[in-house]
Amino acid sequence: MASNNAVKKKKKFFVLVFIIALVVFVYIFMFKSSYFKIDTIKVVGNQILSYNDIKELAGINYGMNIFKVNPGRIEKNLLNSPYIKESKVEIKYPRTVEIRVKERRIVAQVQDKVNYLMIDKEGVVVKKDVYNPSLPLLVGIKVDKYEIGKRLSDVFEKNYLGELLGLIENTNFCAQITYINENHIVLTTKSGINVSFNNPYDIKYSFKFVELILKDLTNKGYHKGTIQVTGDNNPVFLP
Repeated sequence: MASNNAVKKKKKFFVLVFIIALVVFVYIFMFKSSYFKIDTIKVVGNQILSYNDIKELAGINYGMNIFKVNPGRIEKNLLNSPYIKESKVEIKYPRTVEIRVKERRIVAQVQDKVNYLMIDKEGVVVKKDVYNPSLPLLVGIKVDKYEIGKRLSDVFEKNYLGELLGLIENTNFCAQITYINENHIVLTTKSGINVSFNNPYDIKYSFKFVELILKDLTNKGYHKGTIQVTGDNNPVFLP
C-alpha cells in the first residue's frame, strides 16, 4: 500500500515537473525567442501623415515582441492625432502588425482673429495655420473657443453644411462659403458667381446640377450672377 502511494506521488511529481517545464518552454518561446519579434509593420490608408508618423503615434517598433502589442491601446494612441478619423490595428502572427487609418482631409478654413482654423467636412479642427488661398474660406460661423481635434460648432451636424463641405471636398471651384442660417448657405466661386442654397430638398442632386451649370457658364465667359437652388426646384441662374 505504501509503495503504491510512493509511486503515485512520484508520478504526480514528474507530471508537475513536466507542466512547469512546458510552461517555462512556452514562455521562453513566446516572449524570449526571435520567432515572435515584429519584423513587418504595414500602414494602410495614410496620405497626409507619413509612415514614420503613424509608427511613432502607434508606439511600436521593429524587434518588439508581438504578444506585447495591445491593438486597443494603439488605436487610441492613433486617434490622439487630429489628422486621424478612424484606426484599426490587426496582429498577423507571428511577426506582422497591420495598421489601417482613415485620415481627415482639410476642406475649408475659418478665420479666428489673425489665425485660420483648418477644418474637415465634419467641422473638426485639424490644425491652426496661416491663410491658405487654395482653400475656401468659411464665414458666418462664430468662433468663441476651439480645440484641435474637436468639432468647431454643432451647426456642422444639425443641417446640410457638413454634407455640402463633403461635396466640395473633391472640387476646386469654391472660394468662399457663407453660412447665413441652417437653411441658407451661399457659395462663391473663384470666377465670382454665387450659388445660393436655400433649404435644398436633395443637396447631392442639386450640387451635381450646379456643377453642370457652372461648367456651362465658364464656357460662356460669365464672371458674375447667382445660381439659385430653392427647395426641390431645379437650379436657376440669374445674371
